[in-house]
Amino acid sequence: MNWIDRAIGYVSPVAGMRRQAARALLDRRAPPQGRRGFGRGKRAPFGINTGNPDDARPKQYVSRERILRLVAENPFARKALSALLNSIVGWGITGAPGGSKALRTAFAEWIKVCDFQGRRDLYGLQELWVRSMLRDGEVFIAKRWRNNVEGIPLRLQTFDKGMLATWKVGASIERGIEYDGDGVPIAYHFARARKGTRWATDNTIRLVADDVIHLFHDEYVGQSEGVSIFNSVIKRLGDVEEGIEAEVVKANISACLVGFRYRTPTDTGEDESIGMPVDNSPSDQPPVEELVPGMVETLDPGEQITFSNPPKTGGIGDLARIALLASSAGVGVTYEQMTGDLSNVNFSSYRAGALEFKRTVGRLQYLTLIPVCLDRIWGWFLKAGIDFAVFANKPVPIKWTPPPFESIDRLGDAEADIVEMQAGLESRENLLSSRGYDQDEIFEQISTGITKQKAAGLAFKGDPYEPGQMAQPDSSARGDAALAMELARMIRRARAG
Repeated sequence: MNWIDRAIGYVSPVAGMRRQAARALLDRRAPPQGRRGFGRGKRAPFGINTGNPDDARPKQYVSRERILRLVAENPFARKALSALLNSIVGWGITGAPGGSKALRTAFAEWIKVCDFQGRRDLYGLQELWVRSMLRDGEVFIAKRWRNNVEGIPLRLQTFDKGMLATWKVGASIERGIEYDGDGVPIAYHFARARKGTRWATDNTIRLVADDVIHLFHDEYVGQSEGVSIFNSVIKRLGDVEEGIEAEVVKANISACLVGFRYRTPTDTGEDESIGMPVDNSPSDQPPVEELVPGMVETLDPGEQITFSNPPKTGGIGDLARIALLASSAGVGVTYEQMTGDLSNVNFSSYRAGALEFKRTVGRLQYLTLIPVCLDRIWGWFLKAGIDFAVFANKPVPIKWTPPPFESIDRLGDAEADIVEMQAGLESRENLLSSRGYDQDEIFEQISTGITKQKAAGLAFKGDPYEPGQMAQPDSSARGDAALAMELARMIRRARAG
């Protein structure tokens, strides 16, 4: 309702109500464009190219508020997002830096205090960043500093999409992002306070691009903003939710059995008791208004009892399954992960379906999250340590290891790994890395464990070295040696004879 409608409604409420009714009728008669245009409005301009970086991909017509409401209220959307987070981040993508022991110790201590807000460690921040990137399409990580703190004062501040000053535009500023002549971001403008707070203003803070990580998964050349994974499925998930709600209402109606009592008119006209309250009915003939099991009721001459025929329920299951299959494909998870329904899969089909999902997760980890975000954070940490003279000025590599996928068939997978290593088709380092472990760390743990067990005089069946294995010679070796000596004696006797 615009100001004209409000003015007309103030002067003439009747005329205002008519205008509102007419506008509602026009909205209903307007052709819906939600399926191909990402909501009502114009269709996505796939073919234009005006030089704007955002023209490399279709415009986002789904508002952030709709996405947030979907994830907050729709259980299937929450389940799909949780499945992706469990696989991409899990307990955290751990980093194993090289270099000196002092550098590794400093990094381990900094991981615990790196959050600018002081709530999470680095692995908790990873979960927050990936959640925001998948849900909103993008997230921003800024390099900040804390005064009067022990160790390296570098801190990481997180800005979600709602904190970007999208209202700030100018000759070289679009959607709160400042570009140079080549279209490369040189600065980001963020709101100083979140909208809705009492101290919220239009004042912004400008951070140079070197101090900001703009984390999003780009799918088009020149793309400068991320797209939520729920953009293509928000309407379909909404249809599923509305269909289930309608089916519940229909089931409630079907459970209602209504009886209608019919009396024939008397000779003098209508029965005077029809439509009268129960209390005013004759005491000798109380009306029957309920049914109980085993009841036998004698009706008066001309009376009839008829019952309603409620509609039958059913049929929503197949439609919901098809819609959820399409929604899970659009989000990037399997149907079983989005719904938790494992009734239509067996062991082999579940494993086969998980293979492509693992590749999708690995692609996001190694092509987006690690190079765009984690490697830059490691570079910030190294530079901060060098600037504050914590360690020497030299490049130090780091190896990021994502969490492993739990094996469904541990015995079969372990036997297959052993066969591949024996055949020279796979290395122990690659297998350990695929399970989320670092080879040097595992070898150090095994060596330390063996040393402690030997010192304590303990041994277990699963140990690499069993008791007495190295101290006593092998029985087969003793037999081979005895056979060799006997052959030598026989040869000497033959020569002497």
